[in-house]
Amino acid sequence: VGWEVLWPAAGPGPSPREPNDASVTLHVRAAGGLSLLLLGDLEPPAQRALMRTRPALPRVDVLKVAHHGSAYQHPALLTGVRPRVALISCGRDNPYGHPSARTLALLRATGAMVLRTDRHGSVAVTGAGQRLGVTTSGDRPP
Repeated sequence: VGWEVLWPAAGPGPSPREPNDASVTLHVRAAGGLSLLLLGDLEPPAQRALMRTRPALPRVDVLKVAHHGSAYQHPALLTGVRPRVALISCGRDNPYGHPSARTLALLRATGAMVLRTDRHGSVAVTGAGQRLGVTTSGDRPP
């Protein structure tokens, strides 16, 4: 497994306005070619800044969606990386309404299989390429 820290940007820069924008964002490459983008809790300003500093983000197999799938997503980032699988970590009946219906629709429009911990439980991603698969402990994936 190899990874690269994409955010926060290296070197001195302005402090994040939101604590969530200090989230570490990783691009991970695993054996067999599996690629993951883990966005932490980045809000749209940091997501846009990430795209400015990394304009050629690759398509990924798995996206850990930022901020529990909240409505605060930068659509160009989600459509740009075109994830095959989008993972949303959120609690059942959470008071924030996560994940957002708008975010879910956007992810599905990119062609992603969307998996949510509030419905699907624990999620394991297996394989890579044509053999990419998922296993869940809760409801069956869509």
